[in-house]
Amino acid sequence: MTDPTARNSIPIVPARLSWQGDQPFSRQFRDIYHAPDGIAEVERVFVEPQRLAERFEGAHRVFTVGEVGFGTALNFAVVAQRYLERAPAGARLHFITVEKHPITPGEFATLAQRRARTLPIYRELARAYPPLLAGWHRRHFADGRITLSAFFGDAKTGFDDIVGRQRLPIDAWLLDGFAPDRNPQLWRESLWHTLAELSDEGSTIATFSAVGAVRRALAEAGFAMRKVDQRPHKRHTLAGVFAPARKAIYAAPRCVAVVGAGLAGTATARQLADRGMPVTLFDAAPTPPNRMAATLFHPRLLPDGSVGSRLRCMAYIYSTHWYERVTPTSRPCGALQFAGANMPHARLELAADTFASTGNWVTCVDPVSASSLVGLPVLQHALFFPHARALDLGALGDALISHPSIDYRPDTNCSAVSSVPDRAVVTTRDGASQYDHVVLCAGAGANGFEQARYIEMLPVWGQIDRIDFARAPAMPMVGDGFLTSAGRHWGIGATYEQKPWAEARASEFNLGRFHAWWRELTGADPLLRNLGRLRGARAVASDRMPVIGRLFDSDGAPVPRLLVNTGHGSQGTVSAPFAAEWIASELSGEFGPCTREELDAFGTMRFRLRQVRRGPRHGGRA
Repeated sequence: MTDPTARNSIPIVPARLSWQGDQPFSRQFRDIYHAPDGIAEVERVFVEPQRLAERFEGAHRVFTVGEVGFGTALNFAVVAQRYLERAPAGARLHFITVEKHPITPGEFATLAQRRARTLPIYRELARAYPPLLAGWHRRHFADGRITLSAFFGDAKTGFDDIVGRQRLPIDAWLLDGFAPDRNPQLWRESLWHTLAELSDEGSTIATFSAVGAVRRALAEAGFAMRKVDQRPHKRHTLAGVFAPARKAIYAAPRCVAVVGAGLAGTATARQLADRGMPVTLFDAAPTPPNRMAATLFHPRLLPDGSVGSRLRCMAYIYSTHWYERVTPTSRPCGALQFAGANMPHARLELAADTFASTGNWVTCVDPVSASSLVGLPVLQHALFFPHARALDLGALGDALISHPSIDYRPDTNCSAVSSVPDRAVVTTRDGASQYDHVVLCAGAGANGFEQARYIEMLPVWGQIDRIDFARAPAMPMVGDGFLTSAGRHWGIGATYEQKPWAEARASEFNLGRFHAWWRELTGADPLLRNLGRLRGARAVASDRMPVIGRLFDSDGAPVPRLLVNTGHGSQGTVSAPFAAEWIASELSGEFGPCTREELDAFGTMRFRLRQVRRGPRHGGRA
């Protein structure tokens, strides 16, 4: 099995562009990205030979397009535009693409500005363009009607990763890599066989290349190929249809129950509802949901190349744009992260070096720049996260469940879940109800349910103290603890209590730590007044990693129709929406927003495997 930390160490080599008028040119491959009439070229090479516009009119749930060569995103933008023009209102497009040498975020912003007038989706894409990090990047556009999954890295590696996980077949393929004589590493027969594994009877394919070896290799993989006359632009291109029938039709659930109404539960319910699945959302007993009124969406980066480091990066970047979509009236406030007990100066500098070249989602600022950002003098370097935001989890949860497909049932005291043939059952004090699937999002209470008892997870209590601050900064700050806005006031914290502390003790800890940190950071004592306290419990797994995916019995077999999304700890605002996207993808028949190896690291089977060696720990039970 591939080492799940290995991909973090693979550097992304960005594209090197030059311009010939309005036409981008690759200096790496000595080839143009597209003809001068780029939009018309996409139409005649990819859209018309595959009858995409007509097929979009008949789309129902999801139409899936696969692409080799994301490039300038022109194919994506044209196909998305045609889909929005022709597809029924309830349908959705999933565009899956790979790119080994992506354009840098800065160059893409310039390119998108040139094209947005003709293809408006470029504006959305420029705001959500992925950083230069290897792996899958998931984005949503046009109020969720368009989903983009972009893999930065080797094409075959990317598509191999989703074989077996993508249960809906790819409906149409766009092969748009640079010409075979310029980029021979891409045009390999093994790649076409992978594409065939992701296709089904009636899947179509088109490519600008007319090379005979490409036509023969695609035919060998199962595509019935034909030549498409392209005169006067060129002699011909290729198009084809996949003949073998491979897959049974995947049916999405008709109804799903989500147990637990904290952020993981409300985010999961909303992601499912946005895909057209009716959801019943139950509260869970005995653990109440964490609806803390003051918390901070911000990643505590781990510059160690680990799978946990990768999760924090990819989840933060995904969730950044998800929050913009589901909370359009709120805006990011930004945040500064300074050195602290868990992030000493050397580690902070390493994080800056590790991520500096990937994009503008994080930058290192000197004390002068940091002082300008927060509006008061500080003495240290910091990491600046422009997309960080303060969150009121109660208000956010209410906004997420305000959806016509979500039936919220508070105070239901869900006491049990079980599987029967073809159904899952939720038992509450009002009786038992049946659903196609149940997702446990009950925080640390999740392993109180029989099928999840092996999950090693405990509640860890924390407290934030609300303060009136005489000279408040212009944005939240993180170091030893954090300082974030809490309505008209500010919150400092948070404690990490293995056993619940007395509130006064927690306040003494928060205030003492904050005073010491503030003096070191600014050279002055903070002038503040304590106004009260906010308390809540985090669900923390034994390895401090989220717990996402299907449940397994003691023999290692999947428990039918039961999934879990919990264990997010103090990074729940970052990882819970990302995990909810994985759950919604799984139940939609699509692959999740991360690689197979990363999913294994977050899955529940990890506890079963460890317990074979050393027995259950940290709240888990045999």
